[in-house]
Amino acid sequence: MHKSFTLANTSGIELNVFQFGHEDCAPGHRFGPAVRQHYLFHYVISGCGTLYTDSGEFVIRPGEGFLIYPHDVTTYCADPQDPWHYMWIEVDGLMAATLFQQCRLSRLRPVYRPQRYRQDAEERRCLAEIVAHEQNDAWLKIIGLSYQFFAALIANAQQEQPAAPAEKTRHLSKAVKYLESRYHEPLSIGQLAAYCNLNRSYLSRLFKAEFGLGPKEYLLQVRMSVAASLLRHGSAAIKVVALSVGYDNQLHFCKAFRQFYGVSPSAWRSGEGDLTPSIEPRLMATTRVDSDIAQSRG
Repeated sequence: MHKSFTLANTSGIELNVFQFGHEDCAPGHRFGPAVRQHYLFHYVISGCGTLYTDSGEFVIRPGEGFLIYPHDVTTYCADPQDPWHYMWIEVDGLMAATLFQQCRLSRLRPVYRPQRYRQDAEERRCLAEIVAHEQNDAWLKIIGLSYQFFAALIANAQQEQPAAPAEKTRHLSKAVKYLESRYHEPLSIGQLAAYCNLNRSYLSRLFKAEFGLGPKEYLLQVRMSVAASLLRHGSAAIKVVALSVGYDNQLHFCKAFRQFYGVSPSAWRSGEGDLTPSIEPRLMATTRVDSDIAQSRG
């Protein structure tokens, strides 16, 4: 079950609430790799799942939460046996960074750990009340509840966070950073393997073991996620967006975007579609992804 709501009024300066909602995920449901424009905080009601970032992988359980920072590439996945049900809120503003710091959150430690977990916790009650709203004329009440929510999070945050987890394998970390920093270039997976001084087959096994998809699919998801964000939140021409994610041929970009999201870039910009790919990444044909990467080179 999925529910989300987008506020029309985002004129605040200190704290803006853009969207909120909840999702009861299917076993193994995966989202990402994706990029966000604002801070996105998830609060887990039940079940568990795993967050994957450049800092490592983190298991999150009921009463805990996780923060995704603007412009960071992340992936998160529901547990196959005990999938999570979470609420989420997307915010920004002058106070946002400070509020999350006071929750003892950082890029190295993106998981919120409470001092005490109770099903009737104040932070859970406040966020549930926010998520229940479906009218834009309640935006002032939503902002007020958001401050209450953060106050409750801060009051119940663990004062001492556990040590940051060990870094991913050196090769995988190097490959991921290369893709995420150079997706706008005409990359090939052969170039990536050469950069990492690895065999292509071994590199693919590393990616599939960690993310459930190969490096070609990972690169395609990063490109499409960034493109979707640029189209929805910016005004650049489609040709410019295509160039920004590594395609110097607009037609090839439009074809890849439609295959990935099920709508054209122009339809997406006008408000159609959502961030759910029209095809499952691990079911995409390798030959098609190879073609997409080759076409992005013109």
